[in-house]
Amino acid sequence: MKGRYKTKRGLQSTSSQVLVHSVLIIFVLVALFPIYLMVTTSLKVSSELYKNVFALPPDPKWEHYPLIFIKRGYYGNFINSLIFAGPVTLICLVLSIFAGYGFALYRFPGREFLFIVILSALMVSEVSLLIPVYFLLKDFGLLNTHLGLILPQAALGLPFGVFLITTFFRGVPPNLLDAGRIDGCSDLRLLWSIVLPIGMPAIKALSVIQFMWAWNSYFFPLVIATKYEVMPLSVALNDFMGRFTMNYELVATTCVIMFIPIVVVYLIMQRSFARGITFGAIKG
Repeated sequence: MKGRYKTKRGLQSTSSQVLVHSVLIIFVLVALFPIYLMVTTSLKVSSELYKNVFALPPDPKWEHYPLIFIKRGYYGNFINSLIFAGPVTLICLVLSIFAGYGFALYRFPGREFLFIVILSALMVSEVSLLIPVYFLLKDFGLLNTHLGLILPQAALGLPFGVFLITTFFRGVPPNLLDAGRIDGCSDLRLLWSIVLPIGMPAIKALSVIQFMWAWNSYFFPLVIATKYEVMPLSVALNDFMGRFTMNYELVATTCVIMFIPIVVVYLIMQRSFARGITFGAIKG
């Protein structure tokens, strides 16, 4: 009787695992399907695309990539995207680390109120900020400049960065900080030697998120950058979109090119990415 119960329990456990894995496989396929369409579309010509959107390309057109990147000169826009996304990520990381260190480990008057004010900025829409930001940049002569692109995007990403880093830093054991203070460590030494190594998963997760947001940003760069000298690749996509027609294969090719740096950054940071996100969510 006891053996039959164990067998029945084992069958139930196996069936539940099969069900869970089946659901996960379905979600993975749904998530990968747009990527499949993007890659296959970039390797087709218009006639093949209109004939069957979902089929594999019978004769892959790899020449689309050098055509976009080199012959048409979009490598310049690719570099602009790097110049844009890199500093935005760095600024958000540095400011979020210092702000999170202060909010998590120090008590000062108005701390909770100020933290709530920063979090409330997460609810502010980009559309509502576009006009005042545009005229502010115009008054300072920052339209069509890299700095004019970087500063608004960094400001938009800062509230989330402060929230994520603060919630992670609050998990730092107080005993470690007390031991560091007894050994004569300054605040910067505590941050560098104790807090940063412990908070590295959240820092890596934030770097991936901020880089992805800045790299894919479209709305603000579309309005602020109207010259090719500073226009990121996400805005340069408009060249393939006409009033009545669209060059789908070249749009897909450009999207694949934009997709590669995000994948590279994620692969570098993937070990700490999930831990940083889940820990921040649990602590928050």
